[in-house]
Amino acid sequence: MMIKSLILIFLLFVVNLFPQSERYTKGAENGYTWLSMDDPSLMYSTSKENYLSSILDRFRITKEKHPEIASLTCKEDINKLSTEGKSNEISLNDVVTEMNDFYSVDDNLVIPIIFAYCYTIKKFAGANFEELSNYRNEVLLFCYE
Repeated sequence: MMIKSLILIFLLFVVNLFPQSERYTKGAENGYTWLSMDDPSLMYSTSKENYLSSILDRFRITKEKHPEIASLTCKEDINKLSTEGKSNEISLNDVVTEMNDFYSVDDNLVIPIIFAYCYTIKKFAGANFEELSNYRNEVLLFCYE
């Protein structure tokens, strides 16, 4: 019995040495991952711009894992920007800048990158402060469910 107790204590100690990564929320990379892309001491094969260019594939994967997120998408906003001819005016650098601002708020760090991207797209599409705030709150509810 004493040996089992010691093994259990040892396992609990080891588990606490290697806590679960903050870099994921419900299996999707979040703001902690986004911010870590700025760390010059880490070797990343991709920049934020390259990351964003593959965001739709990442979203498809996230959506497959969590079909309940359909209401959190920004496909309509992307279509709106496109039909209004505004999508050509927005560069990846503009999106990165807005997402950096979004993740400068500590409470937003748990939000998966795809939703920060959608928040930014909604902002570019003309969503007002209340709409953006409601969207952010819906995403936070999803994150903490």
